[in-house]
Amino acid sequence: MTTKKPTLAAALTTSQPTAGSTWRPPSRRNRRGWLVHLDPDRHRRLKVAAALNDLSLQALGEEAADLLLERYGV
Repeated sequence: MTTKKPTLAAALTTSQPTAGSTWRPPSRRNRRGWLVHLDPDRHRRLKVAAALNDLSLQALGEEAADLLLERYGV
Protein backbone atom coordinates (compact mmCIF):
# COMPACT_ATOMS: atom_id res chain seq x y z
CA MET A 1 0.00 0.00 0.00
CA THR A 2 1.43 3.37 -1.01
CA THR A 3 0.43 6.73 0.34
CA LYS A 4 0.32 9.64 -2.01
CA LYS A 5 2.48 12.57 -0.99
CA PRO A 6 0.92 16.03 -1.23
CA THR A 7 2.13 18.16 -4.11
CA LEU A 8 4.10 21.34 -3.59
CA ALA A 9 1.23 23.36 -5.05
CA ALA A 10 -1.20 21.85 -2.54
CA ALA A 11 1.16 22.54 0.34
CA LEU A 12 1.60 26.15 -0.72
CA THR A 13 -2.11 26.82 -1.06
CA THR A 14 -3.02 25.25 2.28
CA SER A 15 -0.27 26.82 4.38
CA GLN A 16 -0.78 30.42 3.26
CA PRO A 17 -3.18 32.62 5.23
CA THR A 18 -6.16 33.92 3.35
CA ALA A 19 -6.80 37.60 2.72
CA GLY A 20 -8.19 39.25 5.82
CA SER A 21 -7.11 36.45 8.14
CA THR A 22 -5.71 37.30 11.54
CA TRP A 23 -2.90 34.73 11.50
CA ARG A 24 0.42 36.09 12.74
CA PRO A 25 3.71 34.42 13.52
CA PRO A 26 4.18 33.84 17.27
CA SER A 27 6.89 36.52 17.41
CA ARG A 28 4.41 39.16 16.25
CA ARG A 29 1.36 38.24 18.28
CA ASN A 30 0.13 40.99 20.61
CA ARG A 31 2.45 43.49 18.90
CA ARG A 32 1.84 46.41 16.56
CA GLY A 33 4.05 47.63 13.75
CA TRP A 34 5.80 50.98 13.78
CA LEU A 35 7.49 52.30 10.66
CA VAL A 36 10.09 55.06 10.82
CA HIS A 37 11.74 56.54 7.74
CA LEU A 38 15.39 57.37 8.41
CA ASP A 39 18.11 59.00 6.37
CA PRO A 40 20.76 56.52 5.18
CA ASP A 41 23.43 57.72 7.62
CA ARG A 42 21.20 57.35 10.68
CA HIS A 43 20.05 53.92 9.50
CA ARG A 44 23.66 52.80 9.01
CA ARG A 45 24.65 54.08 12.45
CA LEU A 46 21.76 52.21 14.08
CA LYS A 47 22.77 48.99 12.30
CA VAL A 48 26.36 49.46 13.50
CA ALA A 49 25.20 50.13 17.07
CA ALA A 50 23.05 46.99 16.99
CA ALA A 51 25.90 44.87 15.63
CA LEU A 52 28.47 46.22 18.11
CA ASN A 53 26.14 45.43 21.01
CA ASP A 54 25.01 42.06 19.62
CA LEU A 55 21.41 43.26 19.33
CA SER A 56 18.83 43.09 16.58
CA LEU A 57 17.38 46.27 15.12
CA GLN A 58 14.10 45.14 16.71
CA ALA A 59 15.67 45.06 20.18
CA LEU A 60 17.42 48.38 19.58
CA GLY A 61 14.13 49.96 18.47
CA GLU A 62 12.28 48.66 21.51
CA GLU A 63 15.00 50.06 23.77
CA ALA A 64 14.79 53.43 21.99
CA ALA A 65 11.01 53.49 22.38
CA ASP A 66 11.31 52.71 26.11
CA LEU A 67 13.86 55.50 26.57
CA LEU A 68 11.62 58.01 24.75
CA LEU A 69 8.57 57.01 26.79
CA GLU A 70 10.60 57.41 29.98
CA ARG A 71 11.95 60.77 28.83
CA TYR A 72 8.44 62.11 28.15
CA GLY A 73 6.96 60.56 31.29
CA VAL A 74 4.50 58.31 29.53
